[in-house]
Amino acid sequence: MSWLKDKEFLSILAMLGLTSLFFVQTPDNAEAGASIFPHVLMWLMLALAAWKSVIMLMFPPKPKEGAGETQGRWRFWFVALALIAYVWLVEIIGYYAASFLFFFGVTLAIQVEERGPRSIAIRLAVVFGFMMFLYVLFTKVLMVQLPKGMFF
Repeated sequence: MSWLKDKEFLSILAMLGLTSLFFVQTPDNAEAGASIFPHVLMWLMLALAAWKSVIMLMFPPKPKEGAGETQGRWRFWFVALALIAYVWLVEIIGYYAASFLFFFGVTLAIQVEERGPRSIAIRLAVVFGFMMFLYVLFTKVLMVQLPKGMFF
């Protein structure tokens, strides 16, 4: 029963629970369009949960010595507040600008060990590339209009 105390195992359960909730709440439309994205997201989350389960069973996590709880709590609260700010900013500055700021800020908060100029430049490039992917996916492929604000 020590698995129930393991954060990796609990994150797998949370991912499977969230995927199940998506599966129950998403209508099954056969036609192509915006309804495809939630289904792709569900199958991707199931695949990631399965992969994470296999990795966890093959390589059990080792407890980190000296890792304080205050750093984990700080990251949690930062991400929670960033998510609230993101939801608020989507309507004001637009989906793409708010998403760019949110993704970049969360990537900085999650991995605080590496914060050199090279690391920040790589994060900016990855977030920018991801936003371009989302733009092409929603605007060009799925033809879905996302919230526009003062910037986009």
